[in-house]
Amino acid sequence: MFRRLAAYFAVLALLASSGPATASDPLRLNENFRLLELTSYMRAVDGGGHVFAVQNGGSEELSLILHHLPQNDLALALGLQSAAPPLLRLFSSDDREFAGRPGASEKLTFTVPEGQVQSFFLPPLDAADTVPQLFLWSPEALSAYESSRQTFHSTILLLLSLLSLLAIGVAVVRRSRRAAYAVVMGGGLMVLLGSLWMRDVLPGGGLDYLLVNRLDAIRIALAIGALMSVLAHLNLVVKNIVNRNYWTRVIIVSDIILSSFAIFWIWQIYAPNFAGLLSVELSQMALAMTCATVLLGAVFVPDRRQ
Repeated sequence: MFRRLAAYFAVLALLASSGPATASDPLRLNENFRLLELTSYMRAVDGGGHVFAVQNGGSEELSLILHHLPQNDLALALGLQSAAPPLLRLFSSDDREFAGRPGASEKLTFTVPEGQVQSFFLPPLDAADTVPQLFLWSPEALSAYESSRQTFHSTILLLLSLLSLLAIGVAVVRRSRRAAYAVVMGGGLMVLLGSLWMRDVLPGGGLDYLLVNRLDAIRIALAIGALMSVLAHLNLVVKNIVNRNYWTRVIIVSDIILSSFAIFWIWQIYAPNFAGLLSVELSQMALAMTCATVLLGAVFVPDRRQ
């Protein structure tokens, strides 16, 4: 598991350290290729669409995967973005056509014959024909990245689940109503996080009914988390509660982290690739930290008798 997590962060570091490129030069790739950001190698063409060129410098046919960042699922659930991502399509200079699969519209596999230089045309992905934020992977590197991502997200959800169980136990023993509020809020945020990560944690796991209802789960979990957050703030203002100073600190810290989640989430809507592969992760990790902060507040709540 730790090896997978290390590989996951190594991929992010590799992408962040890649140097600038020129769109006029073909990409010379071989069997040792792993990953690069393709956007800077693409050139807009008259009439719409973009082109790029790849030179196979290896001794056998080169298989590559064109991949764009996953959509902002929370924005989809709130109706801020279209729920129907465009299907990737490529046309090569030797009259071949490649298309993504309906179940995995963010990925497209294509090949370059041994020793050849080929150009590829990508039709417009939206009405504005904006520059697509695309990545080029080798199949092995993308498989390793997705496996590491799955392990990382599963580990975070497992730790939060254990923390939630501990917080429930403490809330019952201490008979703290505010700790119970924190547990409900943390549970809502944890369900929201699990819904956002469901496609990563359960890829092809036979739980299709969960994936179908994923956006509904996101909406319900967001409503629960928001409602409990409002109740926590109102209780702190209008009621003379036990351990007021303690809960004030918990709410302030959670508000700060939740604000960073909102900032990264809105940033991703207007600039989906603002931090490369980390663009998708930053807001979600801030959400995980908010959930952990609220649950820790319930775990360490002082005894009423103190």
